Amino acid sequence: MDLILDLLDEAAGAEADANRAHARSRTALAEVMRLARANPHLYLRPAGLAQKDVLALAEDAAAFDAGLRLHLTAGQIRVRAHQAQALQDHLPRLGAVFAAGGTTLAHVVTALELVAGWMDDAAVGVFDTRVAEIAGTLTPAQFRARTRRLKEQLLTEPAETRHTRAFEDRRVVVEPADDGMAWLHAFVSAPDAVRIIARLNATARAEQKKTKHDEPGWRSRDQIRADLAVAWLAGDGTPTAATVRPVLLVPLLTLIGQGAEPVQLRGYGTIDAATARSLFTRAPSFRRVGTDPFTGEKLVYDRTRYRPTQAQRDWIAMRFEDCIDPTCSRPVDDADIDHLEEWVRDHGPTNDDNLVPLCETSNRRKNLTRYQYERHDDGTVTITTPTGLITTTEPPPF
Repeated sequence: MDLILDLLDEAAGAEADANRAHARSRTALAEVMRLARANPHLYLRPAGLAQKDVLALAEDAAAFDAGLRLHLTAGQIRVRAHQAQALQDHLPRLGAVFAAGGTTLAHVVTALELVAGWMDDAAVGVFDTRVAEIAGTLTPAQFRARTRRLKEQLLTEPAETRHTRAFEDRRVVVEPADDGMAWLHAFVSAPDAVRIIARLNATARAEQKKTKHDEPGWRSRDQIRADLAVAWLAGDGTPTAATVRPVLLVPLLTLIGQGAEPVQLRGYGTIDAATARSLFTRAPSFRRVGTDPFTGEKLVYDRTRYRPTQAQRDWIAMRFEDCIDPTCSRPVDDADIDHLEEWVRDHGPTNDDNLVPLCETSNRRKNLTRYQYERHDDGTVTITTPTGLITTTEPPPF
């Protein structure tokens, strides 16, 4: 029994250490963001210092630097820094418990989500006192339920006003899963969600009645709802379906069954060859690219033109899956094709070896901050930060 007690004490101590480490990390990142805002010249070129959003640009550059070091996105760094600042500004008592190791990051995140946008300082102060007392005594699920009820008791703002504010955050997110599958999440208003699922349910019931359970082609209600959602959102059978053109990268030898190179669905990753062959031959909404090494298309224009040609864009699409920012996962279709050596500033050519995909944020960061980008003969790109970190990115293999 003594050994069990010792092990439990060790686990509890390690958990407290982890909580304290989470708190220190976020506090340090918040200080980095503060220093970047106070000293924007450390990260920005003169052109960046002349921008109206100079402080936000400096903060983004610092967040990118931290993200490269911690293998996180700049957005994730800003979230962590904001958590520390929000604890200091709105929940100092809970922040003290967190810094001492007495509660977990999950508890802290729950509390911060609940006070976001809450403008009643007196009520937030009461909330802080109460949650600090219970944060170390409840599981995260229990804590969430208890704190939500507490907030409802303290709120004076009308529910309609709160919903209007929350509605501004509506969005759709894709989460890759295993075996060629993915989750599609939609954060929408509750009435819209109920309307959507009601229509899916009603249509699924009607569709299922067309086939008996023991007949070929029978589908469960879940399967039918998923198929309906895909067809409705992708626009199958509508005039707009053909304008949606995900890119399927298929090595030609794999396509005809004589090679084993992986097939890539850009924006997701590897899919099986049988699915790829089916999509390549019949799917009208897919842009199908066979990676034949011979094209005959001109990819080198030097300084004779500024805008990349469609052939160059196709080539970049085949060579890169995402924005070359190593902390960004924006698909190449949603990125700019940018001159690594700038057209005006560096007199860079419009050649395939000087063109890379960069999302809007990364493109602006490259042009206005003190980050240095260099592409090498093997296709790799090195990014040197103002603090001296050198990161190498490379295009995926064919």
